[in-house]
Amino acid sequence: FTANLRAISLADKDGFDEVTRNLPKDSQIDVLLHSGGGSAEATESIVALLRARFSHIRFIIPTVAKSAATMLAMSGEQLVMDERSELGPTDPQMIFNQEGRTIVAPAQAIKDQFKTAQEEINADPKKLPSWVPILGWYGPALLAMCDNLLALSEELVSKWLQQYMFAGNQKAKEKAERIAEYLANHNQFRSHSRRVGMDDLQSLGANILDMRTEPKLHDAVRDLYTAISLTLSNTGAYKIVENSNGEALIGMLNINVNVQQQPQPASTPTPSPPFAPTTPSTPAPGPNRQERRQAARKRK
Repeated sequence: FTANLRAISLADKDGFDEVTRNLPKDSQIDVLLHSGGGSAEATESIVALLRARFSHIRFIIPTVAKSAATMLAMSGEQLVMDERSELGPTDPQMIFNQEGRTIVAPAQAIKDQFKTAQEEINADPKKLPSWVPILGWYGPALLAMCDNLLALSEELVSKWLQQYMFAGNQKAKEKAERIAEYLANHNQFRSHSRRVGMDDLQSLGANILDMRTEPKLHDAVRDLYTAISLTLSNTGAYKIVENSNGEALIGMLNINVNVQQQPQPASTPTPSPPFAPTTPSTPAPGPNRQERRQAARKRK
């Protein structure tokens, strides 16, 4: 549930708007980015907002910026990373519901499965019945949607790299397309969660600052990330968009805390006052022999 809330969405544009609207226009900013990804379309809107306001952007990656967050990072002039930092593949993930079940599958994997089905059925029509239940899960427009989203992901990354990271470079188009194609290649990564580290990106020509070469910056980033991580772990906050001036938009969950009352110790009964000991009564002595004789004469 919280994973969906933390995903990049169009609502995050409000957060970026709130924390950047009072900053000097056309200035240079650093963005500390920690995200598992989300919507490519929402990312495009956020990039448009940031690039309209700032002339130079560095994206600092303390640990993880995956999927759509990787796309967002590609819209900056420079990445700031260390050995812990990682980006990820940008191939889109298709999410759809079928018979009450939520299915998540890579767009490229869906295309490949359709292709395999087509080849097997053409070669042996008797295999059609075995493919019908699988292919029946997919809607009629799914293949076209996969093609469109695959193209969109790659095109956006390539465009942003050409405009910003490689601006003015004679080989900007070539470098941008190489990185965009690499990141979008699901068949190469085989998993959407694979790691793309600093060395991988440097080998492709990306502009990266190794923050280990600047110890003060490195320590500041680690301290800030730790503070953010603790806040997300120990409070109802699930998303934080904040600037250095303390202006922020924070997504919060309403957490109902059920306070369980501690069992009260059983009340100790008040002891009754002890009974006063009683002295057994001494029976009265019976009549003696003379008294018995006198009583007998009277009865006569």
